[in-house]
Amino acid sequence: MAYSKETYKKAEQELAKRRSRALAEREEHHRIAVAAVPEILETEEKMSSAGLATIKALGMGADDAKEYIRKLSEINLAAQTQRSLLLKNAGFPENWLDVRYSCKKCEDKGFVNGIMCDCFKELLKSLEYEKLCSNLPVNNCRFDNFKLDYYPDGIGTSPRQRMESVLNYCKTYATDFSKKSSNLLLYGQTGLGKTHLSLAIAGKVVEAGYGVIYSSAQNLFNKLEKEKFGRSDGNTEENILDCDLLIIDDLGTEFTTQFTISALYNIVNSRELASKPTIISTNLLPDKLEATYSQRITSRILSNYVMLYFDGTDIRQIKTR
Repeated sequence: MAYSKETYKKAEQELAKRRSRALAEREEHHRIAVAAVPEILETEEKMSSAGLATIKALGMGADDAKEYIRKLSEINLAAQTQRSLLLKNAGFPENWLDVRYSCKKCEDKGFVNGIMCDCFKELLKSLEYEKLCSNLPVNNCRFDNFKLDYYPDGIGTSPRQRMESVLNYCKTYATDFSKKSSNLLLYGQTGLGKTHLSLAIAGKVVEAGYGVIYSSAQNLFNKLEKEKFGRSDGNTEENILDCDLLIIDDLGTEFTTQFTISALYNIVNSRELASKPTIISTNLLPDKLEATYSQRITSRILSNYVMLYFDGTDIRQIKTR
């Protein structure tokens, strides 16, 4: 999954904290056990000596070392058994001196034999969702609270029927999302639920473990421009071109310049060439889209994006009334 460097760094830091806590707890348990039963140190000295002798014997590689290694193993096992008995007699739990990692599989390292552990994947997903929720009202914009009652019903294909089809399409898109999913263009007048469904898709896709970047067009182009001309630091361009799903909300509300047109072309073209799905929402109808941006951008969007038309009356006005 294409998560940001920031998310990976936070996940690595969290795993390091978990491992540190587990080792510190074990050290404290060991201190308590030795204070109660000093003989434990003697058994551990035997275990350590047998272990070091075994390593040296293995390095020799001689056939006559096999019997010696077998005896060392017996000494080690006897010392472990003696330590367990001392702990039991003193009333300590059987696993008192075990290191209790959050994940026994990788011991809170994040990888097992060079392969990312499931705990690392879950942590990345959790952090990405947390980041998305902290910046956006994802929990308030879900598929189950998208109300079709706000859209007019009537004879023939009504706005409500059209929006029911759009809702069902977005649900299926989010559920079946993969790195090969289609691009989407959500277009129509303001206040018809484009942002709501974009956020609902984002939430579901992040829950599935994919890296999502969601931004308004205005904020996105502002960041890109500041970084481009050295007014701020960051790697926004790298992140938006690499993430699993990019969602650009409210395209057309930003201050349009040659820079924004060039940046949009780079985003649309680069992600299309890399077969990475993008969702764009806009209040502009296709003819206005072409009038605002270059024909080469519009033609790519209109030919390579599934177009979902949002129909109805401004829901914000309905709620106000």
